[in-house]
Amino acid sequence: DYQEASNLEQFVTRFLLKETLNQLQSLQSSLECAMETTEEQTRQERQGPTKPEVLSIQWPGKRSARRLQRNNSMLPSNPHFSTGWIEEDSQWVTQINRLQKLIDRLEKKDLKLEPFEEEVLEENAKSHIMIVQRQMSVIEEEIEEFRLALKQYVESASTQGGCLHVSIQKLPSDSRFIIYEFWENSSAWNSHLQMNYSKTFQRSNVDFLETPELITTMLVPGNY
Repeated sequence: DYQEASNLEQFVTRFLLKETLNQLQSLQSSLECAMETTEEQTRQERQGPTKPEVLSIQWPGKRSARRLQRNNSMLPSNPHFSTGWIEEDSQWVTQINRLQKLIDRLEKKDLKLEPFEEEVLEENAKSHIMIVQRQMSVIEEEIEEFRLALKQYVESASTQGGCLHVSIQKLPSDSRFIIYEFWENSSAWNSHLQMNYSKTFQRSNVDFLETPELITTMLVPGNY
């Protein structure tokens, strides 16, 4: 039934399976301790006559209550061992109560665990803004010429209808320039690349740059 269940029911199923697994793992150490204790007592009984252990098990409703009475000579020398069973039982009760509270909360009708709503955009909607980062390492001797070409490029790009903003940063440690361009969408950016001023700037960079420029683009939602 999992595949046909609603998103909320699938979440509850996964949550309860994981929580049950965690509970079982937490009880495993207690069960291993009980097995080791009974095996140790059995070995001691075989070695010599001892007072038999009295083990009473009661089943009050859904939860079992155990009471174990042992002879003091059979207990380990650890002074904390006598309270081990009480502490383990207390941990069991705490974990079971915690799980019950979580199940009760999930079963409440007013609890809403719905997935994030996906925005459905119209076909012609302007949904994303194109952000372009251009890194250029300029030859030291060509910096002034590059500045003039860059100024003309920025002035021409800023007048384009799809251009939102152009920002320039010059790193003080070296002759590297970083240009940030914000365009209304990817179509505006592609049209910009075909313009004469953009092609002229790219051709001039062949002489001005030490290495080819590094261009990084990213689309971000136009509406928040």
